[in-house]
Amino acid sequence: MAVMKTRFSRKLHLAFGAMLSVTLALAWYFYDSVHWFEYDIERITIANSVLNGHRTLATQTALKLSLIDESVANGAISDLPRWHENARVMRSSIIAIRQALEDERALRSVGGETDEMEVLNEMESLVESIIASGEEIRLALADQRLDDAQAAAQRLRSDGTAEIFNDLMVETLATRSKELRDANAETVSLAHYITGVLPLFMLALAGLTALIAFLFSRSLTRSVNVLHRGAQALTNDDLSHRIPELQEKEFAELGEAFNTMARQLADHRAAMRDSNIRLEAIVEERTRALKTSNEILELVDENRRKLLADISHEFRTPLTVIRGESEIALRGKIKTKAEYQETLARIIEQADQTTRLVDDLLFIARADAGEPRLKIRQVSIGNLLNAACTDFSSKAEQNKISIEQKFDDNNATVMGDAGRLRQVFSILIDNALRYSTEGSKVTVSLERRDDDIVAKIRDTGIGLTAEEARQAFQRFYRGGQAQGHARGTGLGLPVAKAIVEAHKGSITLEGKPGEGALATVVLPAEEKMKAVA
Repeated sequence: MAVMKTRFSRKLHLAFGAMLSVTLALAWYFYDSVHWFEYDIERITIANSVLNGHRTLATQTALKLSLIDESVANGAISDLPRWHENARVMRSSIIAIRQALEDERALRSVGGETDEMEVLNEMESLVESIIASGEEIRLALADQRLDDAQAAAQRLRSDGTAEIFNDLMVETLATRSKELRDANAETVSLAHYITGVLPLFMLALAGLTALIAFLFSRSLTRSVNVLHRGAQALTNDDLSHRIPELQEKEFAELGEAFNTMARQLADHRAAMRDSNIRLEAIVEERTRALKTSNEILELVDENRRKLLADISHEFRTPLTVIRGESEIALRGKIKTKAEYQETLARIIEQADQTTRLVDDLLFIARADAGEPRLKIRQVSIGNLLNAACTDFSSKAEQNKISIEQKFDDNNATVMGDAGRLRQVFSILIDNALRYSTEGSKVTVSLERRDDDIVAKIRDTGIGLTAEEARQAFQRFYRGGQAQGHARGTGLGLPVAKAIVEAHKGSITLEGKPGEGALATVVLPAEEKMKAVA
């Protein structure tokens, strides 16, 4: 009977999606709760400020009335600084209350404080009336006009100002006290709500995690045990053992590959017995060839040491990758054919990279020794630049970078190696594209300057510092910005420099961080080279 296969990865994604949903819900709940808790705390703080301001105003107003009665009774003001300080504190209290009401209105984002502001304005008017009466009494007492002072005090008591103020203050304090109690109750209720729901959320998350762990552990353990028994059978040289069909598609494919490998191993074992004799003969022949090669290598060992000194650290990375991939393939768990092919592809990629590195270093070494091995002929620089631009047009289009060509002299020619010069321009254009940002432009220009041909490649990418430009042509050097932006060996510009100088030319690099870079190649024109010859 066929087994319905499911993807283990799909189950994994669904499970983690559920956990993520619960976690996000928990995060949102606490974010919203904390937001409202902070709102309540700020609301309570402002309410306290308003209430304390009213209490201070009530106390100072009562003190003012008491000072007035005392001064009229004594016929003089006994403590004038206290008299003035009292008036100042009364006005400051009104200012503080008004500011707190404005803060409360801003916090609520609604206009619900208008009535309280009107009440405050009425209180302020009454307070100013009391202060004004007090000043009238103070001046009368200062001039020894006791009758006038007593008359002013009598008017203050009879016009109802103090009673109206007291009524407003009592009502306001009662209202504000109730609001503060309500706000405190809401905050306590919210805190209880948060602490009550938190354990439920945590229990739900813990339960979901435990359930997912149990289900996946059971499914994974079952399939892994079947595969382990198959591997153990192969270890015991039982090539007839076969893995049964598994439910999860990934493990089913692995089991099928396991069975295929077992069949292939059985077939290869028979073939290996037949080829052992031939292999021994081949090994003997190879041994003789290796002995001859070793004798030849000893003759060139001195030259090789210098080259290895330059490339040893660059070879370490690809060789480590090759060795690591090989050891994993040989010593690790038996893998599928596709996995072996993927491993071999990575090994080939690293081998190709190492080969290109060797070719570049050999050219640099020969150029340093004065033996660059160039194939000199008449070369059109315009055609080379155009070909190089065409080579990188696809890469530029993928990165959404435009390449603009500006050739003032499309017929400029030099005497040189077309392949190597094209390599120079390819290196420079490739660098310009590597370090350019999406949507930018790379400009390739060509002009004649006296007896020289000048080619320029300009980009508007990450740029470089003056120190980086100075060291850019050293072997294996890569600037700080380049290391973090794109991969490379650090040999492109040294190779380009060696090629250009082998053609009796020069190459420079300049730029600024964030403003791009400009590479300039100057080559002697064909006419100049003929004149020198």
